[in-house]
Amino acid sequence: MGRSERAKGHRFEREIAKDFQDAGYPNACRQLEYQENTAFGVDLDNTGVYLVQCKSRKTYVSVATIKEIREEDYQQWRGTAETVPILVTKADRQPVMAVLPWKKLQALIGLERSTDGEQRKAGPADG
Repeated sequence: MGRSERAKGHRFEREIAKDFQDAGYPNACRQLEYQENTAFGVDLDNTGVYLVQCKSRKTYVSVATIKEIREEDYQQWRGTAETVPILVTKADRQPVMAVLPWKKLQALIGLERSTDGEQRKAGPADG
């Protein structure tokens, strides 16, 4: 991989980290890959339970790229079972796409639905 491709990838990682910051993870930032013993195939740090691998290429990367995330190693290192691996990929002049395991998405949908139900019971917010 050449210097321009690495720079493109780093810019994309910073962009996604900024999106995480905007979504409520104020300390989200690039995980420096030279810290190989603690990187676990994860490109971003301080993103809560989300283990994010970012790829920006000419075409979308294969869904199998998510396997670069060493989820079990990360869980053991952090002492947690609550993680959601996510592949975020961008192709030239195409929208950003995210890939995650179906079981993890089902859990997130269930969490969102249970939160939505609690909000309905409480009624609409004032304002």
